[in-house]
Amino acid sequence: MRKWNLGLALLLALGGCRSLGLKDESSAELERNFQESDRQVRENRTLSSLAEMETALAGFVKTEKRIPEKLDELVPKYLAAVPSVDLAVAGHHETNAVKYYPSDLLRGGQLDGTKLRDTGRWGYVHNDRQVVIFVDCTHPTSRGKPWYKERGS
Repeated sequence: MRKWNLGLALLLALGGCRSLGLKDESSAELERNFQESDRQVRENRTLSSLAEMETALAGFVKTEKRIPEKLDELVPKYLAAVPSVDLAVAGHHETNAVKYYPSDLLRGGQLDGTKLRDTGRWGYVHNDRQVVIFVDCTHPTSRGKPWYKERGS
């Protein structure tokens, strides 16, 4: 439903520009601005969701004194539901699915980006000392940083 509303708004905006006699260049600029604004909103929503999950995970670890094997263990006590990832990246679609990785993805306390599958899902990995939730995407955000290196907090 949301995508249809955004498309309708863009169609009306572009149609309005043409009916007002504005040049096609103005319509193209309006469309670029709209797409950039939509990308920013989607990125911010995903980063907020990441922060929410990081907070829920920290609460779980503190209270339960262990690292959860699956993110589903956070629901419903620490998190109402696993939120959606919406990256605005070609080839990735909105999803709340999780890609679980083996602990060897963590090298020196960091994620080894060469081992990622670039699924566009949430990524989850842990070992005995560390647990990381991340966006399983190697594409850059609008800030130029790969998604998997972004943190919500």
